[in-house]
Amino acid sequence: MGKKTYKVVKSKVTEGLHDMESRKGRFRAFDAIRPAMLKMVPNYPELSNRLRKIKEYSIDHLDEVIAKAQRSLEGKGCKVYLAETPADAQRYIANLIPNQGLVVKSKSNAGKEINISHYLEDRGVTVVETDLGDRINQLAKCEASHSLAPAIHIPIERITKLFSEEAGTTLECTPEALVVAARKGLRDFLVKADVGISGANAIAADTGSVFVTENEGNIRAVSMMPKVHIVIAGVEKIVPSLEDALQVVRAAAVYGVGQDIGTYVSVISGVSESLDPDLEEYSHGQGPKEVHIVLLKNGRKGAIDAGYKESLYCINCGSCLNFCPVYSEVGGKYGYKYLGGRGLVFAAFHGDLEKSEENGLSLCIGCQKCQTACPVQMATPGMLWKLRQDAVAKEGIGWKKNLIFSMLTEPQTLPAVSKLARTFGKLALKESDKGMTSRLTLNSLGLPQERVIPKFSGKSFVEIAKPKTLAKPIKKVGFYPGCVVNYAESDLGEALLHVLGENNVEVKLAKEDVCCGIPSIVSGDLAHAKTMALKNIEMYSAFDMDALVFVCPSCAVAFKEEYPKLFAGDSPELQEKVKKLALKVKDINEFLSQDIELKLPEHGVQEKVTYHDPCHLARSMGVKKEPREIIQKIPGVDYVEMTDADACCGFGGSFSLSFYELSQRINEGKLKNVADTQATTLATSCPGCMVHFRDGIAQHKMKQTVSHVVQILSRAYGRR
Repeated sequence: MGKKTYKVVKSKVTEGLHDMESRKGRFRAFDAIRPAMLKMVPNYPELSNRLRKIKEYSIDHLDEVIAKAQRSLEGKGCKVYLAETPADAQRYIANLIPNQGLVVKSKSNAGKEINISHYLEDRGVTVVETDLGDRINQLAKCEASHSLAPAIHIPIERITKLFSEEAGTTLECTPEALVVAARKGLRDFLVKADVGISGANAIAADTGSVFVTENEGNIRAVSMMPKVHIVIAGVEKIVPSLEDALQVVRAAAVYGVGQDIGTYVSVISGVSESLDPDLEEYSHGQGPKEVHIVLLKNGRKGAIDAGYKESLYCINCGSCLNFCPVYSEVGGKYGYKYLGGRGLVFAAFHGDLEKSEENGLSLCIGCQKCQTACPVQMATPGMLWKLRQDAVAKEGIGWKKNLIFSMLTEPQTLPAVSKLARTFGKLALKESDKGMTSRLTLNSLGLPQERVIPKFSGKSFVEIAKPKTLAKPIKKVGFYPGCVVNYAESDLGEALLHVLGENNVEVKLAKEDVCCGIPSIVSGDLAHAKTMALKNIEMYSAFDMDALVFVCPSCAVAFKEEYPKLFAGDSPELQEKVKKLALKVKDINEFLSQDIELKLPEHGVQEKVTYHDPCHLARSMGVKKEPREIIQKIPGVDYVEMTDADACCGFGGSFSLSFYELSQRINEGKLKNVADTQATTLATSCPGCMVHFRDGIAQHKMKQTVSHVVQILSRAYGRR
């Protein structure tokens, strides 16, 4: 990402963060949708896997299902047009509408994709949005800010003013009064409209049926009252059967708004067969004489060929947005055409990588909340990382990151840099009991004056560490400390050695370490990542060990998940070595809970503890119960669970350097949940999260101490 692009993104982020009215609206919606969705999803345990299989089959057999759907739809009297480009779709639709015609339109993501409303308005057509949120946005002359709740950013007072101006009278400022006014205002448009335009939630190839689901009833009116109905849908909306289409509709309700089914579900299977020519003036509501299905190809085939086919599994339910920490804070400033990370993939596979970069490609924090909230388990973070690789291949990594990643590949460089930072850092940094703060404003380095960073160690952990010598160990493990432990949080490494020594586990350390490579991987720089990975693979594969343990889940994920991907095209011998090493990877909580019988501490600690789930540990590695079990085994601990314990803390490594204000805003929500528990100790299992929490706690003048689970256990074993 170049300097110019970074400025564009930073400007969007700042604008989003400062729009507090929009934020207030988003969180009102989240407060209703999130708990409803989380409560409803367990009622349908097989829905997600079933839906993913349906979408996977449909995209893998796309030409086949398109052809079948076209035959079925035409057999029902529909006219089908396959549009290669937005321009093709625009021209076809415009030719169906009379000059100075009136169009009523329901919510349609595909319609937004091709800018159909603006295109028609520029040609003298009156387009009236009938979805309540879209109608509000139309009157306010602003863009949608959510897939399902497009006007959540507009306060009710402004909506009242807009509707009062349209109605020519002062309306009561209540939701009920505004809904009544909207219905009255739209009724005349619906009766007089020449054409109705809608999207589609799904199209069943076997029966030629178009499914639309909603909670307002406007789509049904749009599809029934005008004499011509136009459906705009991406070809990915086609599924093999009627039963499959019903699964899509069910999932849109369950995951989108936490309902078991939408209030209205319409199934359109052809033109109306009930129109009476003698009752022409009374025929509104009997159904359309013409139904046109415009199927958009628009880069879909290219997306599949380029490795982004999962983006076409999306059913546009908006669930990813409801849980994305970045979207929560900056709203509609994140995404392009389609909101959030999926919109950035959309921009890129239409050949506009620059649009993807300008609209937030660098903003994905990699927390994976979108993936776990998605009804088709779409791996959006992985696709965004792949896009970053494309951007690096096209533009390079930039001199700053190239310098940093080059340093991280050399085991001799980091110790030297650490010593220099310790020696000369005092000129730019000052010490406090919480850590180090900047004497200068160094925003370009992510170091505003108030930011608290860890104290640099004079020597790396591997230089000073002294693992306990054991006569008859029950297990032998390697320990990969990672950069933060090696050069800033050496006490965490010491705590791990103490805990494993107390449990008669022998620990082997490398003589020198390089970075795990995860910063390079998420930045799209695979060249440096492979260099780092190869050194680690060679070093740790030589160890005689039962497991390779980690206190940093991001490092563990690099070894366990990312290294096999990095070397998937290399020699079978190297792939086998990588696979064997990956199988030995264990988070320390996992190891202590599953691989040994943990020695119970005799002394314990007197602390009230709450626990934060690191994103990589909870979602990539599936480790959630183990750290809680360890904490609750410690005598004297008063454990209390916090709300949304697995929500992202906002760190994200270099993300918190590039977008410090945003990372802190995300962190504020977590800190409020921490404060609500009245815990004295905030426990977690990631040194990066620890660094970020200490900074946030200092900024908000809170009293909690921050510890890794291993550090609390070490204190309980008597280490001080």
